[in-house]
Amino acid sequence: MPTIQLIDGFGLNVQATPDPVSAFVKYFRQLPSLAVLQRDLASIQDVPLAGFPLKSSVIGVSLDRPTDLGAAGLQLTVAAGVSGSLCVYTDGNLFDPDPYGDPVAVPERHAYVALGVNANVSAGVDSSLGKLDLGFEAGSTLSLFHYKCFEIAASTPTLRTALAASLSNYTIPAEFDDLASLAVGDIATLECTGTLQFSGKISLLTSVNPLASLSSSVVSDMIQVKAGAAIDVGASVAIDGEFQIRIQKLDAGTVRMGIYRKRGVDFKVQVDPSAGISAGLGGRDFISALFNALSPQPFPSAADFESAGLTEEKSDAIASALKAAVQRRLEIAVEGELQALSSHETAFLYEIELDSLEPEGKLAVQDALKLNLSGLVQPDGSLPRGVREIHSLLTTAREKVYSLKLNLLGVYNYASVNDLALKGTVLTDPASGEIVVTDTVNATRLSAGINYLADTDKLRKLLAQTFLITAAYRCSKLINQAPDLKASYWHFAAVAKTNRKTMASNLEVLEALGLLSAAQQRESLSGFEDFGRSTFYVNTDYDDALTQSLFLRSDGQPRQIEEYEKIGRTALCALIHPGDEDDFRLRPLEDDAIWGQVKDTGGTLGNLALVFPDLSRDSQIPIIAGDYVLIEWWATTMASMAVSLAAAKNFFSQDPPPALDSPERAKVQADLWHRMQDVASKTHDRFAEPWGLIAMDLASGQQAVASAQITSPRLTLRLERPPAAGSTGVRAGRPELQPMIIDAGKGTDFESG
Repeated sequence: MPTIQLIDGFGLNVQATPDPVSAFVKYFRQLPSLAVLQRDLASIQDVPLAGFPLKSSVIGVSLDRPTDLGAAGLQLTVAAGVSGSLCVYTDGNLFDPDPYGDPVAVPERHAYVALGVNANVSAGVDSSLGKLDLGFEAGSTLSLFHYKCFEIAASTPTLRTALAASLSNYTIPAEFDDLASLAVGDIATLECTGTLQFSGKISLLTSVNPLASLSSSVVSDMIQVKAGAAIDVGASVAIDGEFQIRIQKLDAGTVRMGIYRKRGVDFKVQVDPSAGISAGLGGRDFISALFNALSPQPFPSAADFESAGLTEEKSDAIASALKAAVQRRLEIAVEGELQALSSHETAFLYEIELDSLEPEGKLAVQDALKLNLSGLVQPDGSLPRGVREIHSLLTTAREKVYSLKLNLLGVYNYASVNDLALKGTVLTDPASGEIVVTDTVNATRLSAGINYLADTDKLRKLLAQTFLITAAYRCSKLINQAPDLKASYWHFAAVAKTNRKTMASNLEVLEALGLLSAAQQRESLSGFEDFGRSTFYVNTDYDDALTQSLFLRSDGQPRQIEEYEKIGRTALCALIHPGDEDDFRLRPLEDDAIWGQVKDTGGTLGNLALVFPDLSRDSQIPIIAGDYVLIEWWATTMASMAVSLAAAKNFFSQDPPPALDSPERAKVQADLWHRMQDVASKTHDRFAEPWGLIAMDLASGQQAVASAQITSPRLTLRLERPPAAGSTGVRAGRPELQPMIIDAGKGTDFESG
């Protein structure tokens, strides 16, 4: 039988006969000759592994000729030149440090010799041909490593003996039978760019954000809305990225198989949620199923849509909106779970008893070696005989709560949720996956050109405006609702390329909300300039007591403009740090005397230049003017609404209460409605930015339930601020908060409060 040769140019010449089941025999069409690069191994070839002086050093290996891997169809090509490496490990850990993580300890009195080659995945070749059929991206580079395990003594084995054994038994886990070829303790890995595929179910919990619209008057009936219904969504998931398949032989009949994703790099998640829902996601039945979960009144069945006024065109648009929302929420869920994996976790990990597998199980394992986990990740959680799940990204996702939020914009203006859905429009925010059920007037304002998608920027501004209006309505007691129904103020941003400054801005928001300490923020940013593609989501929930505290003191008196100015300045200070290029903005925000001077100028550029003669009239003075206008708009708006709401609340609190049809009641309602119309028409664009969310949170004394999530290749956080105990009244100063760290990924190890 032909032999395979390894030389070093200094006299080393190892000749090895490949085992019939080794990769060199099964998959290499020509046996290459290997040469060690720029290392003298000849002088230490008789040194036992226990005393090997170059442990953990990666040694380059070149091939004398290009070699194809495969049979009839050429899937892989190993180029001539530097296409491989070897390394000896006698202690410590394998895969540490390593972009795929999950280190493996080198057992006592053992050593590993790692031999690997890099192959190019051929483009334009039918992957069904040939013996080597792997599920990786054409044109990419595939790394194939075999970590041969040796029991070591003081004098055996020598380096030469170990190298010969590694060459003879070099194994690629390309087929199921290759798993049996590994010796006990051996590890084999495949690394490449490809598509990981699996299917399963994730539970989405419905949540609602009831909001008032000014397009029509509010109704006096109690709004009945249900939330918290769980929807089990079956979906097919495809993740494009860089992966490692790792096989570890535990004993003669058992292997451990892990699927790892490369940390610090972007990946793409695609979800097809059309399968697995009995109601038929994307169909009319799902519309009825979802809205029946939100309202105590039955929603018309699909057969009754026409008679209920829901045309075929409109029902198709609603179905498309709901499907798009579910799809995006599932994508965010899977992305979050992948990014949250710590450096010691794998996406999927299984223990497999080779002799216990039936044909179905062998096929499932074979497919998994091609990154297709459809046979191991079942919607019902079942596994083939002989396979035990140790960790699954999907199982972890099922154990967590992912929401499907419906923003009911105008629900207080309709008799019911069903009425709003039937007469209004259902849209989806393509960035966040949030659903918006709104009246036709607001739907026109939100349209993105596709009949079921909302314009993300327009939606953000409208929701910020309507949150303010809703808070005022709730404080006035003009609207009736269940006391536990909360209004949400949320912010979502997706960034294709996130630099350090953008991520720092996100973390500043979390610090301002008390979700993160300054030390944790610094730790999160440490060592990175590029955070890759990221999503940022933050949400705060307000009940009736909190909405009242936004405008009124505990004695029912309106809060003063000076208090709102101070809050607005504090909120903006939280987003600007000393040493930043725009830290000149802190001067009027932190100093009461300077703020008074700014107020005296009325925000005019010429007068501000006299207050800040050292600042640029063209670039810096306009920024300070913009900050002043923003804070004064918000403070004036909040203070004027507080006065109106205090009067309205006093009126509606009369005993006996005023009659529903009384002229006095109608006048109070009309006055308040006009006040809110004025607020809506003048809402500042920057109120829809995180500053507005922080300002409202500070105005409530930071008593709201707050949650946030950041996902990116280099930093992933899920945090919660539990509801404050006791009174929801405003607390003086910044409160001492203890955030709850739900998940921290990318090496960030935060202690929970």
